[in-house]
Formats: sequence, C-alpha cells, structure tokens
Amino acid sequence: MSPHAPSGRRLLLVAILFASLLLVLAGRLLELTVVRGPALAEAAEDNRTRVVPDPAPRGLILDSSGRALAANTAATGVLIDRSALRDLPDAGDDVLRRTARALGMTAGALRKRLTPCGTPGAAPRPICDDGSAQSRVAVLGDDRAALLPIADTPDRYPGVTLTSVVHRNYPADGVTAGHLLGYLGAVSADELAADDTLTTADLMGRGGLEEQYDADLRGRGGERRLLVDAAGDVTGTEQLVDPVPGHDLITSINAPLQARVDTALQTALAYAGDPDARAGAVVLDVRTGRVLAMGSKPDFSPAQWIGGITQRDYERLSDGGALVPYATVGSSPPGSVFKPVSVLGMVRAGYTTGEGYECPSSYTSGGRTFTNHESEAYGTLSLRQALVVSCNTVFYRAADRLWRQGGGERQGDGVTDPIARAALDLGLGRPAGVDLPDEAAGMVASPDQKYQLWQERRDEWCAAAEAGYPELRRTDPARADYYTALDKENCRSGMLWRTGDAINAAIGQGLTATSPLQMAGAYAAIANGGTVWRPTVARALRAADGGIVREISPQAVTTLPDRSALAFLRRALTGVVRPGGTAAAAFAGFPLDRYPVAGKTGTAQVEGETSTSWFASFAPADAPRYAVVAMVTNGGAGGETAAPAVRSIYEALFGIGTPRAFPAAGPPDTLPDRQGALR
Repeated sequence: MSPHAPSGRRLLLVAILFASLLLVLAGRLLELTVVRGPALAEAAEDNRTRVVPDPAPRGLILDSSGRALAANTAATGVLIDRSALRDLPDAGDDVLRRTARALGMTAGALRKRLTPCGTPGAAPRPICDDGSAQSRVAVLGDDRAALLPIADTPDRYPGVTLTSVVHRNYPADGVTAGHLLGYLGAVSADELAADDTLTTADLMGRGGLEEQYDADLRGRGGERRLLVDAAGDVTGTEQLVDPVPGHDLITSINAPLQARVDTALQTALAYAGDPDARAGAVVLDVRTGRVLAMGSKPDFSPAQWIGGITQRDYERLSDGGALVPYATVGSSPPGSVFKPVSVLGMVRAGYTTGEGYECPSSYTSGGRTFTNHESEAYGTLSLRQALVVSCNTVFYRAADRLWRQGGGERQGDGVTDPIARAALDLGLGRPAGVDLPDEAAGMVASPDQKYQLWQERRDEWCAAAEAGYPELRRTDPARADYYTALDKENCRSGMLWRTGDAINAAIGQGLTATSPLQMAGAYAAIANGGTVWRPTVARALRAADGGIVREISPQAVTTLPDRSALAFLRRALTGVVRPGGTAAAAFAGFPLDRYPVAGKTGTAQVEGETSTSWFASFAPADAPRYAVVAMVTNGGAGGETAAPAVRSIYEALFGIGTPRAFPAAGPPDTLPDRQGALR
C-alpha cells in the first residue's frame, strides 16, 4: 500500500465535506433569494420604517360669539409599550421609575395608569388603561426639558417613546363648566373592536358635549410612515393617509354668562355653609329653548383629565360630589316653585283667579294638620297674593277638594289628577331631551305614580318591615319603630292615593322631584305663552373649511292652550320679588322698573336634611326672553340662597354693574365666526 493513501482519503473526505457545505449554502441562498426573498425584503423595509397613526385635529367647541370654550394646543406626549416592559428582566420597574421622575409622578401612579381596566387590582376608570398594549399615559404641555433624557438616551428607556400630540385647552376666562363640556379619555378596547376607524392614538369624548357630539368633533385619523435609521432616529416622514379634521361645534352658551353662573353658584354654596350642599342653575332663551348657560357645583375642570387623572384626584372629585351634573341630574322636591303649576291645574278644574281664598295658619284633613310656613295666617287673599306670600293652606284646601272630586282614596293605576296633568303638560316627570348624555326623568306625584312606585318597591318594603331594622334598633329604637311602621303601611296599602298625598303634591312635596333644567323649561313655557321646547346647547356644526355641516334647530314639544291662566301667572309672579314678596330682600335695589322679574321661591323639605332652596323665574316679565332657575340642596330658604344667585345671573344678562351678556335684542340669531382659536 502506498504511504500516501491515508492523505488521499483525507483530501477526498475534505472535498466531499466542502462540496456538501457548498450545496447547503447554495440551497440556503436559493431559499433566501427565491422562496423567502419577498418576505425578507419586506421585513428589512419594516426595520427601517414605522407606520404610525396621525390623529385628526379635534373640532373646537365655541360659544355663541365664536369664542373657544374648548380649543387645542400642541404638547409633548409619552407612549409606553406594556409588552416591551414585560420582556425586561425586572418587568420594566427601573424604566418606569425613571419615566415617572421625568413626568413628575410616582412610579406607583404610573403603574396604575398602565394596568388594564378590569384586571385584579386595577384602579377605576378613567385611571386604569382602557386601550391596547401601547398606551398613552401622559401628556405634558410645558416641562418638555424634563423629558429630554428619554430622547437623548433611548437605550435607558426601552418601550418608552416621545410623540407630538395635541390636547385640549380651555381659554374662556372664569369658565369651568366641566359637566357641560365633558373631557377626553383614551379609547377603550371595546371601542377599538367596535369601530375600525379608531386607533389607540384617538381620544374619545367622555361626558357633556364632548361625548354627545364625539363623532362630529373627533374627525378621522390618518397614517404616516416614519423613516428610521440604525440608531432609531426619525430621518423623514411620508404621509400615507391624510387626517380629516373634526367639525367645530357652535353652541348657544355665552362664555361671560357661563362664568357668572359658575360664580353665583359657588357663592350660593358658601352661603349655605353645608359641606353636603349641591347646586345647579340653568339659563334658557324662552323663545327657542336654547341653553344660554348651565352650571353645577361642585364642579371639575376638564383640564384635570389632560394626560389622565390620578386615582387620588378622581376619588377626591367623586367623594366631593363634583362628578354629578346637578343642573340636569339633580332631582329634588321643588317646593313652592311648583305652585304656579298647581294654579294651572286649579284653573283647569274650575277655580278662578279673581276670587278670594282663605289663608289660615293650618289646614286639617284626614286626621292630619298641615301648616303654613312658620304657621302664619294671612286672612283672605287673592290667588295672586297667595303666590306672592306663598300661602300653603290655600293650596292645601284646593288639593283636598280636587282629591274628593276625583273619588277620594283610591288605587291609582293609570290615573292622574288636574295638578299632575298640568305638571306633565309643562314637561315635568320626563327627560327634557337636552343634547347632553346625562339627564334625570324626575317624578310627578299622582295616583298613577304612587301605584307604579308601590309595584316597584312593595317587596322591599315588606322585607324591611319584617326585619324591623335590627342594626338601627340597637342605637335608636324609636326611629327603628317609626321606619318599621312606615314600611308596614307601605307594604299593605302603599298603592292608595290619600288626601295627604294630594295635599303635599300641590306644594311640590311628597313624590314630586324635578331638576333645574326641567323647571326652567316649565317656567319658559309659562313665560312664552305655553310652548314647551326641547332644550338644546348646540346650534350648528361647522367644517374646518368654514362650511356649515348641520344646523341644530329648536324643536317645540307641545303647546298648551291655557293662554288666560298663563297670562295671569306672568302678571302675578312679578309681585314675588317686590316688597311683601318672598324674594323681596334678594332683589332689593335691583332696577325692577327697567327689567321686571317674575319668579317664585321654593323651600322644599327633605327628611334628615336642611331644606332645598329654589328660585325659578323669567324676565323681562313684560316681554319675556330669559328663564333662570337655581337650586341649592341643603341651602335653606329659597329667598335667602337660590334667589340671590338668580339675581346675580340677571345682572349679567342685563348689564347691571357688569358688561351685558347679550345686546338688548337678545342672543344672536346668526352663527358666529371663530375668534382666533387654535385648531
């Protein structure tokens, strides 16, 4: 054998191995270039480009003069990718701590903002994350320098990127109006699934006009392609789909008047001096039903939601009652502001406005005695005088008589009486239909309403009567006995309409409950001769190019035929604010000869609380244009708390000691141009 044979075999093996490797490489090359080439080319392109949402500019919310109530301003935003954080060894704790410091918040607060809603331990909405894996968690308008480390050292902030965003600002001086305007929040997962035009970059209207007209204000987002270099820096952009700006919403709200309403309600709460006091006020144009101003206190600023709200702030607002729109949702017994409604029912039932009526200090019926305020007796009064001094016993006697004429004690399924029918005709007891998301229906006391309530609550009353309030009984047995006896009676015969029910209903007590908006609508109908309008805040939607997309016209709901009775009420109610009337002190010094005001005070009793203070009105009484109503729960007498708030609002309407909200001719009929607001 040749000594060179082993070397030859080794060379042959190397050659075979080398050939095999070449075949493998050739096959791999064939796969990469022919089979997978297009996909890999696309992936390579993806590695140097990013397609990102391009949110549409949100439409502005404008007042009746074109001033911006809600506008837009540029800011720096932060996007945090939850999935990227989960892939880090410490689940992103270190990155979150650094990011939180840059944002001026704690890491714990930032984590709450990243926790998906509905998961164990998640904070309540709107604090938890309601969107997708990449979450917009903060927006800063001023301190951009604090965010520079995120841009300068991106390797220390994996999953965290800066973005340019536009957020809301609220430039109208003195206007809070959180319930009226609403605020913006992140798009939820359910909303993303239901609407394929939405992206995680969009913000949705929550509450108020932002929610009611969200689809019009939001517009439609576009897309941009970003060119990115190896270091991750953006080197260029390409617009793929242009965003479509949202429409501007023109409202009937007057910004200075709205500011005065907010101030007047805040002053009323301070006068009430009760931490549980709540207030609402509404100003309507009686000729159209348009809302000129609407306020609730306590309130919140929509700016508190910019970039998201902390759980602490959310709980503080919630616990303090600031999240409830009392002007539309705050139903309360109206007390004596209901008496003009009772007069309308009485006249329909045959009572005359010219005869005299006895006003003793008390009235007894069905074994119960019902008294006047402070048990005062006035002798014989005209019906006008009964309204001016707010004599209860005149209305007690009339209600008792109508009750007997209607059949006395009875089960009231489907039955209304004349006073309840007048209230329903004036729009009470049902939602007014305002173009806002939240509104209470209220309730009008009637035989039918009591029967329906008994049907709903009978089982609850019977169970409570059987249990006997054991916990309360340990500390207050007398009160437990009272509640037990009351529940037993309601369980057994709560469907019956008794004389006491009718008597209480005639002075706005008992089951009757209404909101300031509903009462403003009723007084507007009295003022304008009987037309009940559907109240509206929005006047029109205008496109970004200035063209009107849609006008929102006033809608009449019904017209009452009671011209004579309504004319009587317009004359009679002017005496309430003059000497001898229950609101005389509140309007002392007001130029009533130039701007006559017609109104009615209400002091509604609420069990376990201070009375609810009401004042409902319209002016000028000789040619009505405005209806103004204020309500303050736990506010005491109507002439002492609510009436001064309404006077303050009229001072702004008529320019008494302050610039006039509207010209003498009233609110504008034409649509305004936008006054320099930033889109």
